[in-house]
Amino acid sequence: MIGAAVFAGAFAVAFLALALFVDPRALWWRFRARHFEHPEAHEPSAASFTGRRVLLGALAVFLGWQAVGMLRLAGVFETEPEHAEVLERVRSVARSVDGTTRSPLPAGDDGSWSTYLDPQLRGPEKNDPTAVLAWRSGAPEPDGNVERYDVSGAEGTVCLTVTATPAAEQPVPAYMTPIWFDLRAEAADGACARW
Repeated sequence: MIGAAVFAGAFAVAFLALALFVDPRALWWRFRARHFEHPEAHEPSAASFTGRRVLLGALAVFLGWQAVGMLRLAGVFETEPEHAEVLERVRSVARSVDGTTRSPLPAGDDGSWSTYLDPQLRGPEKNDPTAVLAWRSGAPEPDGNVERYDVSGAEGTVCLTVTATPAAEQPVPAYMTPIWFDLRAEAADGACARW
């Protein structure tokens, strides 16, 4: 893919150079005029020469655009978000989750709340940060169940802590497992402590 991009880019540069720096009238007189007995009668108009320049310029732009597209597909321009951006995204997610009441999805290896967190962490990069469960309290804590998520960027890790306490109002009887939880969330710079 990169080879094709370089090939297209080389032709784009060549066509742009022809359009900007080479006189099409001089080329016609050099290579085509000798085939005619009276070349002045067969010389193309000024509009024809201008049209050729415009066509070469448009072709150069198109090939350049295609070369950049191929380089994007090959991953040449891939970037990860910087640490400050990841930290701001995690803080934004913590603000949006903090104080809400939600029902968790079954706690798998990725945590109960990652389904709510990951879509909010998304950005324009291909290598967007994701919340990876770093630690989960084994039994209910006095302050609620705690899950800590590591969110990694290009230059470091941010810790997102989600604490879930059963909501006061539940749609099920008291003897059943709670369905709704009040969430508290906070973000901290650095990897999550595992304890």
